[in-house]
Amino acid sequence: MLDARFARQMILKEIGQTGQLKLQQSRVLIVGVGGLGSPAALYLAAAGVGTIGLIDADRVDISNLQRQILYTTADEGQSKVERALERLQAINPELKGQIYREHLHAGNAIQIAQEYDLLIDGTDNFAAKFLLNDVAVKLGKPLIYGSVLRWEGQLALFWAPYGPCYRCLFPNPPERHVPNCAEAGVVGALAGTVGSLQALEAIKVLVSGPPPYEDQALTPLLGMLWLIRAATMETQRLRIQRNPECSVCSKPQGTIALADAEALVCAEGPREYRAKELLQGDQWAGFQWVDVREQSEWESGHVPGAWHWPLSRLQKGDWPDFTPSTRPLILYCQGGFRSRRAFELLQSQGVEAQGHLKDGFQTWQGPIEREMVH
Repeated sequence: MLDARFARQMILKEIGQTGQLKLQQSRVLIVGVGGLGSPAALYLAAAGVGTIGLIDADRVDISNLQRQILYTTADEGQSKVERALERLQAINPELKGQIYREHLHAGNAIQIAQEYDLLIDGTDNFAAKFLLNDVAVKLGKPLIYGSVLRWEGQLALFWAPYGPCYRCLFPNPPERHVPNCAEAGVVGALAGTVGSLQALEAIKVLVSGPPPYEDQALTPLLGMLWLIRAATMETQRLRIQRNPECSVCSKPQGTIALADAEALVCAEGPREYRAKELLQGDQWAGFQWVDVREQSEWESGHVPGAWHWPLSRLQKGDWPDFTPSTRPLILYCQGGFRSRRAFELLQSQGVEAQGHLKDGFQTWQGPIEREMVH
């Protein structure tokens, strides 16, 4: 039975009762419940989407609250997906939710994504974006892409075989490190804008169904890249051409092999560790930790006993003497990207390091950090 809460959008002739029933029967997976995923999830739940899946392994941090509007100060240290689902069901009690307290990777992506009608990209790193694209192409699912950094945002609908995929726009992960929001900053309201527009595009796709859209009242952003420069409020729409030689969407769906995209960046990269694995049996204490974040990040908290040597100093050729350590070196940053780059720089200078913390210092904070210290 349709709730009176949806009356304002059911008045719209483009939605009506038929469109509302389609939303009620739809299943949407949101990968990453942060700056983009928060507003997207809120508006989809409020719009009456029947089932929403949330995948995110992180816990709420105070630094999230500037843009991740699903959470409050009282949620610090708690699972993002658990708190998010509680908030969404408080808005729409009829919502069916499924939570996944894990990262999306090649081993779990198909099993999770195949249960949903549409995928929303709320991720903040290239590894996840390329993997999510490949999953969407392999399963034939529509993917609502979003990205924000500093004052700029991007939005697109990718849906092979009806149009181009993400790899038609960006064929491969960048060879050089590209900062994420934790490193370069982002305006919270911009994340809210792009995330809300991802929800809007999802509603249009769920109501309209697959293309063609030429004769329909609603026209999703298929084959177009929408850009916003929030500092000046300039917007653009650029057409994306499908690449007939695309490494993914030009292949038969059954032949597409999934791989964690980080492996494409550096085939012989560092050994990668996860915080929870190292906490077992106090394995973390057997390494010499090297923090490659900046001074302000170091002062806000760091692994006990770690050395501090920012990546920015390594990039300028300012090298410390790592030889005093008799323990293997493990590098870490906030999210795992700068530490990978630092590993490569050390390797190029003949400095031996054991590896880096794939999921970054953010995973040591809250309850995990307290467990490590005590």
